[in-house]
Amino acid sequence: MQLYGIECKVYMVRVSYDQKPYRRMMMQVYGASVVASPSLDTHAGAAMLEEDPDCPGSLGLAISEAVEDAATHQPDTKYSLGSVLNHVLMHQTVIGLETKKQFEKVGVEPDLVIACVGGGSNFGGFALPFAGDKIKQGKRPASSRSSRRPRRPLTKGLYAYDYGDTR
Repeated sequence: MQLYGIECKVYMVRVSYDQKPYRRMMMQVYGASVVASPSLDTHAGAAMLEEDPDCPGSLGLAISEAVEDAATHQPDTKYSLGSVLNHVLMHQTVIGLETKKQFEKVGVEPDLVIACVGGGSNFGGFALPFAGDKIKQGKRPASSRSSRRPRRPLTKGLYAYDYGDTR
């Protein structure tokens, strides 16, 4: 952001702010101001902290704080959502497209592709380029399931997570 002379303020869910310092630091390296949400910078954040000083935050609250901040600093401030919307999924497809290209370069067609599922954009961005091949050409894999394995819906899987970028 500094390269273009643009101020950028990111409201990051407090639990992520605390558990994923390298994400925060990377944004700061590029000149962004990163605020743990809930914060005292907005009425929404301050109200939540008054109700629960140890609130870990949520994506909805971080979005609310960012929208409130942008709305109260008009006409010079613009708001951009970094998750949930279609453009984020489109951006994430770069991951799947690059993976497909790497498989092509080594002459391999995967039986199975696996990606994390949180809000869905990472999984969708990774799997959709492969799903397009399945739909258009009947290739495998259609999703994170192989045609040789029994179908298992995502709701039947193990709920687990780690903090990969904090170790």
